Amino acid sequence: MLAVLVVSALSPRSAAADDIGLYTRMWPAVPTTRQLTVAQQLTDAMTALGNQLGDHLDLLSNDRLALRFDGRSRKARVKLGMIDSDYATFKFDSIVHFADGRANITARLDLGIGSHVVRVELPDIEMLPTEYRGERGVELRVPIYRRYF
Repeated sequence: MLAVLVVSALSPRSAAADDIGLYTRMWPAVPTTRQLTVAQQLTDAMTALGNQLGDHLDLLSNDRLALRFDGRSRKARVKLGMIDSDYATFKFDSIVHFADGRANITARLDLGIGSHVVRVELPDIEMLPTEYRGERGVELRVPIYRRYF
């Protein structure tokens, strides 16, 4: 009888100790250091990959086409055009901001003959994916007249 009392007295304590060890293994403590989330790590990796592609494209096109990406702010910069020469200038520079399923494009165009260069600030353009009768396409929204209240 004494052995039964000793065994029953010791068994709840050992079970409680096993439960604490089980809980610490199942739910570890929250890390105290500031780490990047997996989404941020993927965004940074894809941004680096896109910028590496842009660097190669810039090199292969002899500075005629340039791409730069910023994944965290969801922006891209696209430049297209020829290098300034004595005869003609043509440059297209744009910043594309991706938000709410659309691309907002702010662009400018530099045109020139000889030393006379004209900078044209183009209106902001919105690009959206669209579908018509099963065919996929792109909708461009160009404001002709904009008014703010």
